[in-house]
Amino acid sequence: MNTNVTEHIIYNLSDLIMHYGILFGYSLLDIFLRCRFLKKMLGIKYRYTYLWYYLGCLFYGQMNVRFTLAGTSFGNLIYLCGCAFVLNMLLFRGNAVKTGFFTLWMYCAPEVAYGILFPLFHGLAVVNGQTHCSYTALKVIELTAYLTLYLMMELLQRNLHVLKQDFQDQDAVYLMCIIVFICAAVDLMMNLFTGIGDMNPDTVFHIAIPCSLTALWGEILSIYCVVRLEHCVVERLAKQQYQMLERHLETSRDQYYQLVKIRHDMKNHGLCLAQLLADGKAKEAERYLEQLNLHTEPGEAMIQTGSVFADALLNPKCLHARKLGIDLTVQMTVPGEEQIAPADLCCVLSNAFDNAIEACQRGMEAGGPAGWIRAISQIHHHYWIFEISNSLHTPVAWQDGAPLSSKRTTLRGVGLQNIRTVAERHGGVLDLQSKGDFTLSLMLPLTSKKSPPAS
Repeated sequence: MNTNVTEHIIYNLSDLIMHYGILFGYSLLDIFLRCRFLKKMLGIKYRYTYLWYYLGCLFYGQMNVRFTLAGTSFGNLIYLCGCAFVLNMLLFRGNAVKTGFFTLWMYCAPEVAYGILFPLFHGLAVVNGQTHCSYTALKVIELTAYLTLYLMMELLQRNLHVLKQDFQDQDAVYLMCIIVFICAAVDLMMNLFTGIGDMNPDTVFHIAIPCSLTALWGEILSIYCVVRLEHCVVERLAKQQYQMLERHLETSRDQYYQLVKIRHDMKNHGLCLAQLLADGKAKEAERYLEQLNLHTEPGEAMIQTGSVFADALLNPKCLHARKLGIDLTVQMTVPGEEQIAPADLCCVLSNAFDNAIEACQRGMEAGGPAGWIRAISQIHHHYWIFEISNSLHTPVAWQDGAPLSSKRTTLRGVGLQNIRTVAERHGGVLDLQSKGDFTLSLMLPLTSKKSPPAS
């Protein structure tokens, strides 16, 4: 008898250990995936973020279990979202609106997925003569709902690269309203479905299938809205780049017409000099040459960086800056096209110089002096080091470690985001500093050992 009791205790104890071991392992995996997603989409503030995130989730979860702070399913969702939002604000970067969006999405997505599966399983239970789903069926539904969330998180963090960088607050509010509406509608539908008593087994699926399809379309709509937001941000960035290219083409067109004019004038000057020399009028020809203004103006020195692409881009911009009265100093050597794609090189230089010139222009518009710009770059071993500084009329506003655009107080400048994208694609380092002036420093590894000639 004692042996049977001992075996029974051991069996129950092993079953209990296995049950709680599985729950503990699942909770670790769940928190790891959530923390990993938030780290990639928002960025972390501290070391050992995973540990603090786990302890925080454990704390507010146990508080709810012990004191029953939220009794209903929707109340529990609100409680979890609120606690998770506070925790995410403490541990991760990003403003309140952006953090709130990702927090709400992570908790609402599995709720909607649960609403897709539950009516079907409940319908199967009714057909088999049961009044409700079994415990095992509910766990299967819950596990499937969270697997859906993990799959969606993986897809988002792999494909929606722009949302990590350029995310307006109004976009986040717009998406949060849609997600809350979908989640509330699915929760209301589930309450109505489960509130129907004595379902007829012959007609239960006539109710269950439309409920599941409604929740499914809600999930698809939420995913579509997020993907569509990504496309809108990409289109906005493309439009900005197109406008930049348009300005560059206009400047190049003006330079072309100027060269045509100079070529025409030089042809006439050459004919005149040739005729004077043919007539033996050497002194007259000498005086004619002295009268010609063939010297380059002091502020119009051509910039030579070692790249025809960079030269074609920078010379018009520098000429424009000097015409504005900006004190400009440029000492640059840039990689050749065999080391960095010309499109990436021009993206960095164009955005950096445009931002610097615009900063000086804002100072002049506010009644200050024209300001100054200093640009230096060189090839050091197998790295390209580029640094550009400009004067500031007013201090730069910072948020989450990045400067806010002067054009949009809730969003970082698009130009800096384009530069950051190039730096991330090449595995480089971008550093921004604002101490009296503004300095952008970029270091990019080069793909070949050949260095372009120095200017």
